[in-house]
Amino acid sequence: MHKALKYILDMKRLPIILALVLAGVFFATRSQGKTNSLPPGKYEKILQIVGAILTQGHYEPKDINDEFSKKIFDKYLADLDPEKNIFLQQDLKTLERFQTKIDDEVKGAPVQFFIEAGKVFDSRIKEAEAYYKEILAKPFDFSKDETYNGDGEKKSFPASEDARKEEWRKYLKYLTVQRYADLLDSRESNKGKEGAITKSDAELEKEAREKVQTVMTRTFDRYHNKFTEEDKFNVFVNSITEMMDPHTEFMPPLDKRYFDESMSGKFYGIGAQLTYEEGNIKIASVLPGGPAQKSGQVDAGDIIVRVAQNEQETPVELSGFTVQDAVKLIRGKKDSQVKLTLRKKDGTLKTLLLKRDEIVQDEAYVRSAVVNEGSQKIGYIYLPEFYADFQEMNGVRSGMDVAKEVNKLKAEGIDGIVIDLRNNGGGALYDVIQIAGLFIDQGPVVQVRDRQGKPQVMRDRDEGVLYDGPLVIMVNEMSASASEILAAAMQDYGRGVVIGSTSTYGKGTVQRTIGLDPESNFSNT
Repeated sequence: MHKALKYILDMKRLPIILALVLAGVFFATRSQGKTNSLPPGKYEKILQIVGAILTQGHYEPKDINDEFSKKIFDKYLADLDPEKNIFLQQDLKTLERFQTKIDDEVKGAPVQFFIEAGKVFDSRIKEAEAYYKEILAKPFDFSKDETYNGDGEKKSFPASEDARKEEWRKYLKYLTVQRYADLLDSRESNKGKEGAITKSDAELEKEAREKVQTVMTRTFDRYHNKFTEEDKFNVFVNSITEMMDPHTEFMPPLDKRYFDESMSGKFYGIGAQLTYEEGNIKIASVLPGGPAQKSGQVDAGDIIVRVAQNEQETPVELSGFTVQDAVKLIRGKKDSQVKLTLRKKDGTLKTLLLKRDEIVQDEAYVRSAVVNEGSQKIGYIYLPEFYADFQEMNGVRSGMDVAKEVNKLKAEGIDGIVIDLRNNGGGALYDVIQIAGLFIDQGPVVQVRDRQGKPQVMRDRDEGVLYDGPLVIMVNEMSASASEILAAAMQDYGRGVVIGSTSTYGKGTVQRTIGLDPESNFSNT
């Protein structure tokens, strides 16, 4: 279900006019940690609101008609089964009756397509699970030349069960041979080293299959335990929103909270770093001063078996969860309680109740250093993202933090400043305006145009310049959005030199967040 939607723009002239679009719908569809289906009618209400927002608020809305419906039909099935080894062609024929009805569902008709498609998907997943266990139980013959096509867009869904099983055999062989080749390279590099154990080809082939078996077990555990009807609905709505443009996204409340946390650099949790190991969510380390450390009952190496939001709520088993999924469950509101069931290193189970507290992720904040190059002192500013705390009036803002770092560097008597925006995917528009204003004396920074074509000039209104010395902006192919705005402004004003890759990410859109239902934490960007 991962989608790579990238496009590159020539760095010679970065875009200065941006189109205003809606980048997603944050909609609260369930209570944290619960897996019960939504009440009848809720899906219809959500789709109607999403459809209205896309139609009335998107910069370039597409007509939601039968042709749009057909595209959503194909996209949703491809998002569920990108490798095209789950569904059969007969399944598409069975579901074909919905091909021109999805637009009606968006407009208020009973929601049926994703539910029926989900039932078929769940049934086929059980069959595929049996395939991988049977296939990986036997050695592969690597002496036989075979071809596997891993591009789902260039192949069709299997016509029969035998064809699907053969597709799985080739897929699993492809995954196994990758790991087998790595093991062969490792054996070769370790040859002759003291203590090195030399394994036979057969032993390495078996080890490679076991590695693939572990990956497949994790994947299918996730399908069984995490990929609920509501998760399928989220994929379905994203199929609709992303058809408008690649940056339009639907988020349920946990994802919305996670987004806010990443933007602000802080969250309310237990103060522990998690890792995934052999199908388990494990405590990698305990942060000093956090709730976990203060309890004296949480240790590195503990496995988190279950999570509940308080003393009364039914716990959620973490089998099949990724680290990100587990993190979303464990984090919550300040002073709220979370109940963890841990498997200690001696195998015993321990259940404890922790009160969440503020944890700051300062690694996401701006940092600076002075680099001595001969007789010159160069100030280096690393800005991983244009972060901003939208929840608190006096919360952290990257614009203010960059100004503080510039002042620190000036106090060191630096001869120039380098701002590193490599891999910076963007962030808060307000803050990039403030940062640009540190180096120019008033003036337009970027222009945002709405769907009526009316431009809004976003300008630096502060008089004066904080730093007027030599300036360099570093970028690469993953510098996007706000990073491109800052680089373009410095370039257009002749204020700084842009160095790095010949092109950046090329994201020419700006997103905004719109609240839908404050009582239920509904919001839309």
